[in-house]
Amino acid sequence: MRAKLIKYPGRKWLKHESLWGEPNLREYLPETMLFSPQAFTEMIERYSVLFVKPDLGMKGQGIMKVTLEDDNYVIRTSSKKHIYDDPEQASEKLQELIGDKRYLVQQGIDLIRIKDNPIDFRALLHLRPSGKWRFFGIMGKVAAPNRFVTNHSSGGRAIRLYQALGVTKEEGEEWEERIKKLSRTIARAMKQHFPNITELGLDIAIDTNHQIWLLEANTKPHYHLFKYHSTPQLYAQIRSSVRSIRASSVK
Repeated sequence: MRAKLIKYPGRKWLKHESLWGEPNLREYLPETMLFSPQAFTEMIERYSVLFVKPDLGMKGQGIMKVTLEDDNYVIRTSSKKHIYDDPEQASEKLQELIGDKRYLVQQGIDLIRIKDNPIDFRALLHLRPSGKWRFFGIMGKVAAPNRFVTNHSSGGRAIRLYQALGVTKEEGEEWEERIKKLSRTIARAMKQHFPNITELGLDIAIDTNHQIWLLEANTKPHYHLFKYHSTPQLYAQIRSSVRSIRASSVK
């Protein structure tokens, strides 16, 4: 099916390929490949941390983290840890865990942390009737202790941008402006590739060098995090906008 016919493109690989084709966005995208034993071996030689994630998946389900630690290859799932002394064994285990599903292998980002718990962010945008994207804001997600995914369903909790960065509110507003500008650039690119989309939830990472990354673009995003935004009325505005957008789409 051609991308432009898909209203809610769910496959991570399809979206990554589309955005990777935009030269002005490549610097914000972690290197990503379709999983294969060869792809895994190539990637683990370049990066000491990888994430192996399902091409189709929600709420962080099925994501695995692979790290190279003291010449050992450590695979972490949501509940177990497997340790191997060569990449071929690690690759075989990953293939066993994946089965016949399609997975991606992605460069790991050294996320900013609070008390060693990683943080990422959700930026939310809706398409206005005018054709311009409205940026509602950004909220952080802190992973629960000993977890590597930040989703609420895995014990993650909300945090505001300036608190996550450990800066003043004024400095946080400057950061938000940077992210807003990038988010709108991403949204315009996504709209070119998938003309029917009207909502975007961008999973944003900030690394320890304060570089911004796009981890994933979600086209029918959850917005629970925005209950905790500093603007109390924002969550109600988002809900109203979602109802309007989705009602229009079924007419």
